[in-house]
Amino acid sequence: MTKADRSYKAKVVVELLLIFALMLAMIGLTAYNSKIQYDINRMNNQIAETQKEIQNLQVQIKSAANITNLESRAAELGLIYPGYDQIVYLEDTEEGGIEDFALALMESAYH
Repeated sequence: MTKADRSYKAKVVVELLLIFALMLAMIGLTAYNSKIQYDINRMNNQIAETQKEIQNLQVQIKSAANITNLESRAAELGLIYPGYDQIVYLEDTEEGGIEDFALALMESAYH
């Protein structure tokens, strides 16, 4: 075997090793891409489920805040509309708002 033949064979072996390394890199990148795509799909599904849950909760809130539901629940609890003699008016402070609403309500009710 001549020196040129050995050099050619060595060059072919190096080229084959490079091609093999590139193929391994492509397989690795494809696997990584598949994992990332799987994670994206899983997160999109979670987002869709969360959005459905948010919509359901918004419907529940609107249903619970419906005046008819509030009135029927108040009736179940024995609550009634106040009479004119039971209405308490609160005065604003100088800043334009009531500083301690609970305290002002209590003082108006018991004094």
